[in-house]
Amino acid sequence: MFLLGILLAACGIFLLVYGGLLFRFTLAVGFFVLGFSLASWLFAAQPNTIRILVSLVTGGVLAAVGYALVRMALHIAGGLLGAVLVLLILSFLPISMPSFLSVILIIVGAGVVGFFGNRMGDWVLILATTLTGAYAILFGLTRMFPAAVGVGADYVSAFVPFTGPALAVFVIVFATGVLAQFQIRRVRGRYVNR
Repeated sequence: MFLLGILLAACGIFLLVYGGLLFRFTLAVGFFVLGFSLASWLFAAQPNTIRILVSLVTGGVLAAVGYALVRMALHIAGGLLGAVLVLLILSFLPISMPSFLSVILIIVGAGVVGFFGNRMGDWVLILATTLTGAYAILFGLTRMFPAAVGVGADYVSAFVPFTGPALAVFVIVFATGVLAQFQIRRVRGRYVNR
């Protein structure tokens, strides 16, 4: 699990740093994180090896789809933003929902925000990549150091346990990512569009 945590944290850092610059690759990495986390959660009852293989394959397939759909970038980024946003909201809820209902809500969130993604302009790219990056980093840290966020070593849910320190790390990483990507876009636009 430690190596998978490193993989997820590395994906999150890639999303935070290159979210707006290498969007095609960023989209692939974001969809990999989403596919991996959802498959890992849905196949939690399976043995570790099968769950990890299914999660990697699902993440890889979604990464290929995300990479190929760059022409619909704003809608896809909106869908990614909506899915991760609902996943994070469900993480905050004190009640436990059945898995199928949670998946339906995640799909609805992806569809609704994805439909309006092009109306948000560049902000949908910034928010989608930084929110997914912050989620991936915290999800990776949960896999690497489960005791630090108050879960057992066998924790396999796609929900992030938002304890006080975990929430602080998430907010700091997300805010830093948004500010950095906004500044990168502003500077890039100033010097490239002359």
